[in-house]
Amino acid sequence: MAVSVKKQANALLAGVSLAAAASYPWAQGSVLLDFVHHTALAATIGGLADWWGVTAIFGKPFNIAAPGTDMLRRRYADLQEGLTDFVCTDLLSPQNVMLAVENESFARLLTEHFSEPQNVETARSVLQPLADEVLHKLNTQEAEKLLLAEVPRYLPSLHLSDILLDVAQRAIANNRLDGIWALLLAEGKRLLHCAEFTALLRGMAQRAEAHYTQDSILRDFFVSGEAEKLLPYFVEALERLLDDLGDGSSELRRMLDNWLLAKLEELRHDIAFQNWINDKAAQLVLDNALALRAELRQQNSDWLFALAQEKIAELAQDEDKLAQTDSVLKKLLAQALELKQDALRQLISEKLAAYPRDEVIGKLQAKVGDDLQNIRISGTVIGGLLGAVLFMVAAMAERLVG
Repeated sequence: MAVSVKKQANALLAGVSLAAAASYPWAQGSVLLDFVHHTALAATIGGLADWWGVTAIFGKPFNIAAPGTDMLRRRYADLQEGLTDFVCTDLLSPQNVMLAVENESFARLLTEHFSEPQNVETARSVLQPLADEVLHKLNTQEAEKLLLAEVPRYLPSLHLSDILLDVAQRAIANNRLDGIWALLLAEGKRLLHCAEFTALLRGMAQRAEAHYTQDSILRDFFVSGEAEKLLPYFVEALERLLDDLGDGSSELRRMLDNWLLAKLEELRHDIAFQNWINDKAAQLVLDNALALRAELRQQNSDWLFALAQEKIAELAQDEDKLAQTDSVLKKLLAQALELKQDALRQLISEKLAAYPRDEVIGKLQAKVGDDLQNIRISGTVIGGLLGAVLFMVAAMAERLVG
């Protein structure tokens, strides 16, 4: 059976102490015994000093409450605080954690984990009851009442009318509506040549001609039938007008843009317009929310898991999306670590405080006990060596002087 390091240190200390005591009576008559005595005495002093120091860390040597003894118990609060600081500011600091995971791809680990059917089933067994509960709560009358009450109240704070007007004004000022203008003008030109519009123009021309020539035989003689001949010229003039509107640099287009900008600015201060936008937005949100609610009423959470699996499978095949997802996940982790530093410190402090002081000290002593006992052995040996060297130096000096 192996002898413990502590027993070895005690045996060594006891041995040199006995050697020092046993050699003392004959030390004056023999140089060799004098050498043994001084060497053993120095080793004893070194061993005792280290025994005192090692013992004082965890308890009171000889039960003497001298300064510096029972250090861990007296400074236990400082030890707890130091360990907490070390874990929070060094070991688990946001910078160190992010540095440790820098070369890991969270997104790839996620896709690889959920590519295994057993992992998917494990996640489903844990999350499905929660998902079903959430869906059930969405299908309650309380959820509908909450939507009906909160959405109209919340939307005015978003200033949707200002946002829409800002977008429209910027689009007009920066000629961002050219594509829309092109579509509208192309449709306008198509309408100019459709049969319905031609019939409308012909009817208007005939009515205008009839009104102009009534009660005048002379007008009727010269004008009859001529108005309809002017229709192609009228259509051509309208086409030129549309072309001018389509030209962003034309004077007509500039005038129209200025007019639109002025009207939009007027709407910015129109309470009725703001209320109309909010009402329409609220109705849109409510219609979609209630439609989703009706759809969810027919569903369970299986479709959510199927959709999640599909998206994870797609993600695994797209390196760009993997990189983007990994970046997002790491940013979220960094933010969470920054936000939860105080919570982490409190958690570690509470966990340390939950352990009995003597139990923690006992665990520390068990972990470092052998190393500390080796220090005792080293102290005893080094003390003996120094004693031997000093004895030889003193003896040589005495011979030289004598």
